[in-house]
Amino acid sequence: MNLIGNAVGLKELKIIKEERKDFLRFLITEAKTSFGRSATFKGSDGRTWLLRYHGQRNELEVQLNEEEPERL
Repeated sequence: MNLIGNAVGLKELKIIKEERKDFLRFLITEAKTSFGRSATFKGSDGRTWLLRYHGQRNELEVQLNEEEPERL
């Protein structure tokens, strides 16, 4: 399985992998099995990220969650 997407988001996933492997497994399972084929998580800086699964390509894509309200 390939990981693609935003470089900062990929770094946030790496931090999660190092600190909370069980939560990373949960995120991947949620992205693969949920109706929308995605899962959201918060990064260490408070931003919300979207983990999206593309089944035909067997890829996980990380992108900034655009539904998050903008901070002032």
